[in-house]
Amino acid sequence: MEVRQEQSPATGGSSDLNVSRYYPATILIVAALFFAYDIAADLLAGRESLIHVLTESLIFLAILTLAVVELKRASRLSAEVLQGQDQIARLSGELLTVMRNQFTEWGLSPSESEVALLLIKGLSMKEISEARHVKEKTIRQQATGIYGKSQCAGRHELAAFFIEDLMSNDPL
Repeated sequence: MEVRQEQSPATGGSSDLNVSRYYPATILIVAALFFAYDIAADLLAGRESLIHVLTESLIFLAILTLAVVELKRASRLSAEVLQGQDQIARLSGELLTVMRNQFTEWGLSPSESEVALLLIKGLSMKEISEARHVKEKTIRQQATGIYGKSQCAGRHELAAFFIEDLMSNDPL
C-alpha cells in the first residue's frame, strides 16, 4: 500500500506562507534603512536642525527595535509551526496504530486491514482492486467481511468510528 503525504499550507508546507511571516519585518528594515540614509544625508549636508536629526534618529531606533521584535516573533512562529507539524505527524502515526489495534480486535485479516484503511481513505472499490491487483469482486467480499466484523453498516460508519473518537476526549 502506497501512502502519500502532502503538506498543506496550513501546516507550513507552502514556502509562500513561510516567506509571508517575514513581510512585516522586511518592511520595517526597509523603513529603518531609509531613515538611516536620511539621517546620514542630513548630517552630511548640515542643513537640518539638531531637533530634526534627533527626531529622525529616535524614529529610526524605534523602527529598528520593532524590526528586531518582529523577527523574533516570526522566528518563534516558525518554531511553533514546526512543532505543530511534528505533533500532527505523531498523532497521524498514533491514529494508524489505534486503527490497526482496532482491526486486530475485530479479527480482521491483514488483507482486510489493508482494505479497511483504503476504504477509510475514501478509495472506490475499483481503485482498491487496482491498487491491490485483485478483482473488484474480491474487494467487495472483503469489505462485506470488514463491515460484519466491525458491526459497521458501511464505509462511512467505519470512518466515523475513528473520527468520532478523535473529536471526543474518550480513548477508543
